[in-house]
Amino acid sequence: MSGAGNQQERSSIGTIPVPLGSFLSGFALGEASFRIVCRKRDSEPKGLPHLGGVLNVSQVDRAPLDLFSEALGCGTFRRAGSGGWYLEVNRLSDLQHAVVPFFERFPLAGTKAEDFRLWRDAIALLSKPGRISDQDYCTVLALRERMNRGGKRRYRMDGILRDYTPNSMPEQAWG
Repeated sequence: MSGAGNQQERSSIGTIPVPLGSFLSGFALGEASFRIVCRKRDSEPKGLPHLGGVLNVSQVDRAPLDLFSEALGCGTFRRAGSGGWYLEVNRLSDLQHAVVPFFERFPLAGTKAEDFRLWRDAIALLSKPGRISDQDYCTVLALRERMNRGGKRRYRMDGILRDYTPNSMPEQAWG
């Protein structure tokens, strides 16, 4: 698995056998989360939190996570406090070129499918070349608010927008 992060070695999503892809999609239905994360960084313009995307899959048994990483051709592993494992994919290029096509080919069902659609739209905005525009930043935050049934968040959209000058964000974000 040494080259999992190397795009040249990444397996093609189109070559994943249907039984394996279907298994992994079903596994993700119960064990994965699509998240847009906010992290404070001094280097960000206007002091706004940096936005990034993450696919996180957790399990005590690492074997299914290894299958996922091999199929996607990306991701990193870390130990969970409970003795389990996390597979995380957080490079925008991996999210855009491996994770999104995987779940488009092997769709999810129910609320997780809606979370994926919102997340996919946010990833597309975050993946645009150059710095993210104020409008796209607000759109990503709005998509994030609709994901994961609102979820527990350290940085919520209303707090982020409240803490930064209205002149730095589009008017519609403040209305």
